This record gives sequence, C-alpha cells and structure tokens, in this order.
Amino acid sequence: MNAPPKYTSADFLKNSYRSNRGKLDVPAERFISYPGASPESDTSLLLGWAGWNHRDQADALAGLRGVMPWVHQWYGGHDEEWDGNPAEEFQTDLDNGRMERGLSESDLANWRPEKKTRGNKKSA
Repeated sequence: MNAPPKYTSADFLKNSYRSNRGKLDVPAERFISYPGASPESDTSLLLGWAGWNHRDQADALAGLRGVMPWVHQWYGGHDEEWDGNPAEEFQTDLDNGRMERGLSESDLANWRPEKKTRGNKKSA
C-alpha cells in the first residue's frame, strides 16, 4: 500500500481548516466531525475524539475511504487487541458498501462536497 497522500490547500473548504492541521497531519482540535456521516434517521452531527488512531476512526466512520491509507499503513497485519487484521476487515466493508451502492473506486476518489454559496446575491 502506498503512503497516505499529502494534503494541499485545495483539499480544504477554508484555509482556517488547513491551519488547524499540523505538518504531520495531526489534528490540533480535541474533536473531529464527520458532516453527513450520521444515519439518515439522525440529523445530528457525528463527532469523534481527535485522539482516536486511524483504526478507531475507521471503526466509527461511515466514510472509510479517507482513513484507509493509514489503516493499511499502521494496521495491515494481525492485531492482537482487534483479534484480526483491521485493514483487511475495513477494506472489505468499504468494497462491499461501494458495490452495494453501484459506485466505482474513481467515483469515491472524485467526489467533492457540494460548494455552498455565501451571502446574498447582489440585485441588478
């Protein structure tokens, strides 16, 4: 598995989001949010602890693809605490979910959040 990709300013909706990440891609905040990742019946924002390792994030996260490079890197072998291979299990979950929804790997790679417009449009 390749090393995780490096982030650029284009990967963030706002520069302030990027400035909260360190050089080592370690969150400076205490919590992480997963907008839109809650079940359809729950409209509240899904929050997690910023101290979770990538295996724990994958366990809690509906959007697995974003953390999978790190799960493969750090949890690609047998994990005694997990009693299995987390990377293989999460990759299987991701692949099955993608196939159930009729999505290709490139569909996931090319997806971007909907851009929100700011303020009111000026009247002519």
